[in-house]
Amino acid sequence: MTLRTAIQQSKILTFVVLGAFVWLLLTLFEVASTIDLGTGTTSFVGQNALGGVAGVLVLTIVLGALVVLYSEITETDPAPQSWPPSEE
Repeated sequence: MTLRTAIQQSKILTFVVLGAFVWLLLTLFEVASTIDLGTGTTSFVGQNALGGVAGVLVLTIVLGALVVLYSEITETDPAPQSWPPSEE
């Protein structure tokens, strides 16, 4: 299925996934910019370096899952080979 076919079949879902990707990417940049590595793990109240690194890691994993979803949407040949195989 190509991206064009996916958009024709489910426009709302395609734009929701792309919108979620952009929103998560912007949030990832915002979290990464607020990390203060000088705080370390001395204070667990409020923002600290450990919480920021964990947030960046989780957002990166979610963005990776969305990239995999996008690659599955743009797959050109999702069908398996025909059975029984032809003898050529």
